[in-house]
Amino acid sequence: SSSHTKNKMEVNEQGLLVFKASGWNKFEVQYPDEPKYSITGADSQVVTVQLAGSEQVYSEPGTMMYMSTYVKSDTECGGCLNRCCSGESCCTMIMTNTQEELGFVGLTPNFPAKVIPVDLSTINENHLHCKAGAYMAHYGEVEIETNLECNPCKACCGGGGFIQQGLVGTGTVFLNSTGTIMQKVLEEGEKIVVDTDCVLAWAEGVDMEIQSAGGCCGMALGGEGLFNTVFKGPGLVMVSSMTKEKYQIAVAPEPK
Repeated sequence: SSSHTKNKMEVNEQGLLVFKASGWNKFEVQYPDEPKYSITGADSQVVTVQLAGSEQVYSEPGTMMYMSTYVKSDTECGGCLNRCCSGESCCTMIMTNTQEELGFVGLTPNFPAKVIPVDLSTINENHLHCKAGAYMAHYGEVEIETNLECNPCKACCGGGGFIQQGLVGTGTVFLNSTGTIMQKVLEEGEKIVVDTDCVLAWAEGVDMEIQSAGGCCGMALGGEGLFNTVFKGPGLVMVSSMTKEKYQIAVAPEPK
């Protein structure tokens, strides 16, 4: 029994060593020193945001799960063109704490997904590029921008699309995505190859390129499509193991 336990520990240790050597890390929530939010659940997660007097949280329509009675919600349609082009709703929900005592708002994605908080003040140039539709909510100073990818090859085959979502500021954003979320901080000039469907977000300063997924047979029969995405550092790259589109296909009923 002790020998079996020892071998098991060695296997686990080797597994961790391989994972560490790859440079990738499973995304783990890093809560701020000052209590501000909490994320609950293994999937279809709920983020509870704490609001002091007059503080606000912004979110996609349909994501509110619960809130304190003195938190008032309103709708804003400013910048609707940018939002629609970046895969979001044309309107934003604004929830404001109208009293001095602490208020709370619970938010959950509009599809079975995890909540991924990102403090933009820790990102290069406070600018994070995201796959369209990745944004769910934010608090603090955050602007949602659209970035036009003028290279048709990169736009069609790189995983970001022609119109990419840009989140700029010093606040905290909450992304939503299915599957296991992985992240890697690339060194200067370091490259990593990623399946185009798995791309979730990347920091400003990270270059995105594409490369063929193999020879003719590999591209036609390999199941990875014609191209893979190549990221070149420095900066943060985030990927997800299961996209919303893949999930919808997997659970869709078979045609009769």
